[in-house]
Amino acid sequence: MNQNRLIGTYRLISWENRHESGKISYPLGPDAKGLISYSPDGFVFVHIMANHRAKHTVSDLFGGDPDEINNSATTHISYSGTFEITGNEVIHSVSISSYPNWVPSEQRRCWKFENGKLLLSAQGIQLGNEKVDAYLIWEKLEPQDEA
Repeated sequence: MNQNRLIGTYRLISWENRHESGKISYPLGPDAKGLISYSPDGFVFVHIMANHRAKHTVSDLFGGDPDEINNSATTHISYSGTFEITGNEVIHSVSISSYPNWVPSEQRRCWKFENGKLLLSAQGIQLGNEKVDAYLIWEKLEPQDEA
């Protein structure tokens, strides 16, 4: 499939995880913010964060007390690499990630467009003692839009 179909930058509308138990959760809150960008040269960039992250008490980019640092690490996910489309899957080949275990890895997402929105999903992600299916809805941004 032609990769041009995905080219662009999208704003996160929602991210929900569906648990085997039937529970639905929002890993970074129901109002999480995020961007995903697919570039014409075959790169993907992803940033997702909780909407209301606590600020550090110091102005040092790498500073803060252990609780602040832990909160920062657990309320933001980012990764980048290349992407390719195979059928209904987009494969993100991760080369940089805030989660070290993803470097290197292939993050496979089912994708489709529905009602003008990009839907990405990943099945069987291990969280704690159970597996979840993640569903993310993205809205394409136009140049004048704000993230």
